Amino acid sequence: MNLRKGWKVLSTSALLLSLVLTGCSQSAAPADPGKQQAGETGGQADASAKLRLNLKTEPPSLDPPKGFDSTSNEVLNATMEGLARLDKDHKPQPAMAEKWAVSEDGKTYTFTLRDSKWSNGDPVTAQDFEYAFKRIVDPKNAFPSAFLAYYIEGAEEFNKGEGTADGVKVKAIDEKTLEVKLKSPAGFFLHILTQPTFFPVNKKVVESNPNFAAEASTLVSNGPFKITEWVHDQSVKVEKNEGYWDKDSVKYAGIDWVMVNDENTQYQMYKTGQLDMIQTVPNDMKKQLIDSGEAKVEPEASIYYYRMNVKMEPFQNANIRKAFALAIDRQALIDNVAQGKQLPALAHIPVGFPEPDGRDFREVGGDFIKDNDVEQAKALLKKGMEEEGYTTLPPVTLTYNTSDAHKQIAQVLQEMYKKNLGVDVKLENKEWKVFLADQRARQLQISRSTIPADYGDPLNYLELFVTDHPGNRINYSNKEYDALVEKIRNTADEKERFQLMHDAEKMFMDDMPLVPIYFGTKVFMDQPNVKGIIRHPVGTLDFKWAEISKK
Repeated sequence: MNLRKGWKVLSTSALLLSLVLTGCSQSAAPADPGKQQAGETGGQADASAKLRLNLKTEPPSLDPPKGFDSTSNEVLNATMEGLARLDKDHKPQPAMAEKWAVSEDGKTYTFTLRDSKWSNGDPVTAQDFEYAFKRIVDPKNAFPSAFLAYYIEGAEEFNKGEGTADGVKVKAIDEKTLEVKLKSPAGFFLHILTQPTFFPVNKKVVESNPNFAAEASTLVSNGPFKITEWVHDQSVKVEKNEGYWDKDSVKYAGIDWVMVNDENTQYQMYKTGQLDMIQTVPNDMKKQLIDSGEAKVEPEASIYYYRMNVKMEPFQNANIRKAFALAIDRQALIDNVAQGKQLPALAHIPVGFPEPDGRDFREVGGDFIKDNDVEQAKALLKKGMEEEGYTTLPPVTLTYNTSDAHKQIAQVLQEMYKKNLGVDVKLENKEWKVFLADQRARQLQISRSTIPADYGDPLNYLELFVTDHPGNRINYSNKEYDALVEKIRNTADEKERFQLMHDAEKMFMDDMPLVPIYFGTKVFMDQPNVKGIIRHPVGTLDFKWAEISKK
């Protein structure tokens, strides 16, 4: 692999290694509050200030296991909290659980809950967690994130209609004790539990109102903030939750999110002081802002790619899929369009996952394709068309969700496919909620995705493409691949497990159901008086420890 951006490989790997090792610890008690504090402001914190942010679009859902996307998760992580929370060092720390113990075989977790309350005054109980965890995999809910719970014994069977809720090994021993049994040891399980999918829900509230998450007035939360207003497609407002167990760590009054889905407007709002932080910057200014130090860059274990639906012509043909993957110049796209110091993606699993010997998974696995391999792409397209009896390639529509940055990348891909393959590609954009629904319904022919890691292990990326997995979205199916992923899940020896994951990635890349483009970074801007926003390489943006100093 090209090491020009090796700083990112090493820094992300080091962070992930620390969280994986933390996940393997046998017990945990509260961390030192000083260690969790996420930074000094350099000025007096303004307890009355509100953090002004931009969500860009409407959150698809604020029901934790249903809102399985970055927009929903941003709000959920501010208003809800699970058993553990990632700290500033990206390690799981006690949150709703004040401590936990892990059995010698690594399969049984016993959590002791602290005294805490829901925003309506009800106590948060172990029964709420048992109800929430079983609700994740209840087949009638069809939650897109249900697969994350498959590590729990009986969860996958229940979710697939082959078991019962009682068979899901999550049990409230009493009001304050929760026991969770896994199918096999998973050192990253605590990290998974920091995901919004595993946030508790108030059993009494949900049972009385299945649509509890649709409006601010019916949402009940247990996190650092509580939601006070939600004007759909316009704004979300939250305020400090005085009933939160760790309220003293929250140093400001709340968060006001707007929904402005235009990069230039967002940037102008930041420059005029209407926004305190932006998570993206206009592409045509990105290099200048990074070079000047105004915009910051941090590593992220993620991949930006296009999915090819293998049941839609012409992408049922592997050689045609490979042609589309090889016919683009990733480095030129990064240098001239993305401009965020990304790394060309010549494989599926991004940098940032440490092997048992400490080396990066991507370094060990290497590249599967060459960047801008135009001649090979042309040969493969010709071969694939002959295999299918095509004299003309069926129409191709490339779909992305509305965003200036995604639009610019799509336009460059369109140009490259025309120049390198002689293929006219139509572009189509959809608003986020519509796009996500259509992609999940497997209705898009070739469509954009950014996949950040849900937990610190390469299996996260491999499991997404087993047959009928909710993360699959492109009808990809390979029985050998499915069997190999299942073997990985049940292999305890880490050296052997990692080798099997390399084998699975090779099998997947041989089938090539996606066009990998780049491994991601976070490019952002914070106002000078804002400190302590935590951006995890693997995990959800966290505002709990932010501080806003008086100007």
